[in-house]
Amino acid sequence: MTIALIAGSGMAGRAAALTLRRVGWTGEIVLVGDDPEYPYDRPPLSKSVVIGTADMNKVIKPAPEVYEQEAIDLRRGVTVTGADATAKTAELSDGSTVAWDALVIATGCAPRQLPIPGLELPGVHRVTRLDEALEIQAVLATGPKHLAIIGGGFIGMEVAAAAVAAGHTATVLEAAPEPMSRPLGLEVAERVLQWATDRGVVVRAGVGVEQVSGDDIATGVRLVGGEEIDADLVIVAVGQTPRLELAQQLGCEEVVGGIKVDAGMRTSVADVYAVGDIAAFPSTWADEDRIRVEHAAVAIGHGQVAAEQIATGEGRYDDLPSFWSDQGDITLNVVGVARPDDEIVWRGDQALPACTAFYLREGTMRAAFSVSDMKTLRGVRKLFAAGVSPTREQLADPAVDLAALAAAG
Repeated sequence: MTIALIAGSGMAGRAAALTLRRVGWTGEIVLVGDDPEYPYDRPPLSKSVVIGTADMNKVIKPAPEVYEQEAIDLRRGVTVTGADATAKTAELSDGSTVAWDALVIATGCAPRQLPIPGLELPGVHRVTRLDEALEIQAVLATGPKHLAIIGGGFIGMEVAAAAVAAGHTATVLEAAPEPMSRPLGLEVAERVLQWATDRGVVVRAGVGVEQVSGDDIATGVRLVGGEEIDADLVIVAVGQTPRLELAQQLGCEEVVGGIKVDAGMRTSVADVYAVGDIAAFPSTWADEDRIRVEHAAVAIGHGQVAAEQIATGEGRYDDLPSFWSDQGDITLNVVGVARPDDEIVWRGDQALPACTAFYLREGTMRAAFSVSDMKTLRGVRKLFAAGVSPTREQLADPAVDLAALAAAG
């Protein structure tokens, strides 16, 4: 019997395993992951899970019994510790050896480590796994708390917005001059920051954290320069780095900080696939030869395509890159591939509850940012699909029907 081994049980690995069965793969499927939990969706962790409003049946999915029903050998709390591309074998942390015909590497990312003292103290948390999010939830459930959040990227801002909406207070500490300016560009990031502060999130940008304060438990953080920020709990959200060790051991080619794959998610090593956060993949929507995208929709799509390749020899990933971020009562959506130096064109005014900005490069729309404006977002997707880039004036005018422009070609 042929065997597909999937290393990593996150959203990409889970998608690969389930899709193999969906497309008719009859071989054995072994899905391993270091997380002791059943596979779950990660986006809710920094939002509804930390404040205790999530429906856990919609977070942990599919239901645990599905793996047995689909004959997927799910091994929780188990990792691939070594692999041989020639012999097509892998050693697992439980002491077993798996002979594989296809190997999907879905090892994701590890949290970036800060070189500051105090991170080991109780009361310091991350939001990279379900058990970590549940620990934060348990603390917040005991009454109003003040959170010091190190890192003003999407995860840090999501936790802050969710906590404030639930009756807590939060101070976000960001080293960059503007939170989220790298993925959104300065002009759009400034608007997002204003919306967050309007809702009660305190943001300190351009500051460095020197250490986590406290003796037996974290009591806050000390900034470079000596200022103390008191807190009931400290959350570290300073990004992540791809886990490439397994792919490197197998000799997979690397590029742009990830593992180089083709549109079928195949690496440079025969019968080895890389998906999700670690995959550097080609995209007709980007100027670069390969890009990496660390977002849920991309991870799921990668896993599905790798499974289709294994089962049928078909499947190609070239979806329009997109991601979203729920921050309190607003949802940020980005489609396309934006650059920080792109020209920004706003559609109508910049006031909530709904607005959209377009990213133009040499006069051509390359991405769009939208807040709770699904009608415009649907029009933008149709424009990309049709290969139509409206003029600046058309994009800026709310009266112009973008879907109609796409249909007209």
